[in-house]
Amino acid sequence: VEPEGLKSHDEVQYHRQFHLKKLKQLFSEMDVFIFTLGLTETWICNRSGRVLPVAPGVIAGKYDPDLHSFKNLSHSEIKNHLKAFIQLINEVQGSDKCKFLFTISPVPLTATATNQHALVATTFSKSTLRSVVGELYDEYECVDYFPSYEIISSSWSRGIFFSSNLRSIESAGVDAAMRVFFLQHNSSSESQVKLKAEKQIIPTNSDEQDNDSDDVMCEEELLEGFAK
Repeated sequence: VEPEGLKSHDEVQYHRQFHLKKLKQLFSEMDVFIFTLGLTETWICNRSGRVLPVAPGVIAGKYDPDLHSFKNLSHSEIKNHLKAFIQLINEVQGSDKCKFLFTISPVPLTATATNQHALVATTFSKSTLRSVVGELYDEYECVDYFPSYEIISSSWSRGIFFSSNLRSIESAGVDAAMRVFFLQHNSSSESQVKLKAEKQIIPTNSDEQDNDSDDVMCEEELLEGFAK
């Protein structure tokens, strides 16, 4: 959030309290929580045990093996974390009215901190996350799963939703996934559903796609800088 840091300890405390206040309000009032799981690899602060948003030294700070540790979260760890979060929301709201919609990111890892090839690491991460969400879907009435991962990355799509770098998702892929989403969840905006339905799902000419020259940055891509 603040890659250059803040000027003083008091300013850090103020930002933290403001953030937590808004977070508490959100947790108390939200009806639906939508979350996309992306990868299992993470970095931890040894002193506090807290997970860092990205590998130290990629955006800010410096990597210090005495301060930071790499961890590839297991199936049971991820599931326990998500179950604890669902329980927390129910406790804050005093009910189980909140619904949870999970998706899996189809974007593969561009780098890994394990000793595996990125393709192997990607399969492990996505398979683990998909398995966790599948079990939560079976166990909780309040949990739903939307298959954007399958829509984009399955053999059905023939890989056509990935751009030339085999990682970024074409706008046609986003349109296809969102069209299915709005049709499946009965959006109140019928015009929005019609608009999505009228769009061509599978592109016939890659030159016609709106390819932005500026790549979208996310945690997995930033990890590539750390791997160097």
